[in-house]
Amino acid sequence: MAKKVVVVGGGSGGLVAARMVQTEATRLGRDIDVTLISASEKHYMPPLWSEVALGTASPEETWAPIKNAERAYGFKVVVDPVKTFDLAGKKVVTEGGQNFDYDFLVIALGTAYGWSDYKGLDKYGFHNYTEEGALELKEQLATFKGKKIVFLVPELPFRCGIYPPEMALNLRAYFEARGQHPEITILYPADAIRMALGEGLDRFFKRRFKRTGIRYVTGFEQLVEVTENKVVTKHGEYEYDLLIKSPPSRLPKVLADNGMAHPGDPRWSVVTGPLFKHPEHPEVYLVGEHAMPPVGLLTAGVPIHNAAVIAGASILNEALGGYMIPSYGDTLCMGHSFESGFAGNCEYWWIPEEGKWGHACYTVATGPMVRLMKDSFYRGWLDALR
Repeated sequence: MAKKVVVVGGGSGGLVAARMVQTEATRLGRDIDVTLISASEKHYMPPLWSEVALGTASPEETWAPIKNAERAYGFKVVVDPVKTFDLAGKKVVTEGGQNFDYDFLVIALGTAYGWSDYKGLDKYGFHNYTEEGALELKEQLATFKGKKIVFLVPELPFRCGIYPPEMALNLRAYFEARGQHPEITILYPADAIRMALGEGLDRFFKRRFKRTGIRYVTGFEQLVEVTENKVVTKHGEYEYDLLIKSPPSRLPKVLADNGMAHPGDPRWSVVTGPLFKHPEHPEVYLVGEHAMPPVGLLTAGVPIHNAAVIAGASILNEALGGYMIPSYGDTLCMGHSFESGFAGNCEYWWIPEEGKWGHACYTVATGPMVRLMKDSFYRGWLDALR
């Protein structure tokens, strides 16, 4: 009888895991029953929401129908949010009352946003971490006449760590083209770029900040509150005319409700490396954003992609009685930097005594072509589902 693989999550982690298991089993002439369960009919490419805010992409360009994965890759897609994980009984139950038994389970549910966890953060400021937020920020940017823009990162780690520097550099170009020169400040509670990406990329960004007149402030330690025109931190206050905020990451409610909060930090899920397995249920894999920090990885799409590949290969190995499981691959990160672009590479190695990956990152290339490569990748990814 064919092994049953259930993948919960219609984002990049879920899609990569389901696609790998199904397409490899088909290529090898083996029968595996793969079902992907998504809460939404839309498979989004969230980085494109920045383009929506800047006016260079429409909301329709940021997603593709997840149901199209059935035609493109051959696995079954169910659009129905999951309500219950019965890990002991190897069963998933959806809000619509559907039951799915499994031999292997992959969970990739991204992250929730804790806007209300800091005073005023839910009330003031704008963001582009949702389609609706991107459209609201687009309107604010188009009509902005003020002098001070502040990017606020309330805590670490947070979703897509290069977003504030990348978006700040884009905004400098955006406003210069309109003859405006607002003061732009990036606020981090610690020296996040150096901590996450190393000295090479840290130097790259700081050179860009100096060249474009962007103020980079690290070490405010703790956000106290956000008011209508001011960010108040433990070590200072920063006035703004426009606040662009990044959300605090929180564990999705369905995982918290089903006992999968990490005992050391409930913002994240339980997980063990290097195969991204549940610590008590080895047939369960957690490869979403919620599972990255506990094993030393960044909360971004590329690490999630690699984690999903490892989980998929591990499932194939067990289901087929042999399949090579790759090591965690080097990750190439591409981004915008004013009128140009950058590519940074991170190398990883597993540290058994710590139960985490170590990493070292460095700049590979800069130039407009990198910017084009990044944009083409996002759109090509979605085109494969259209």
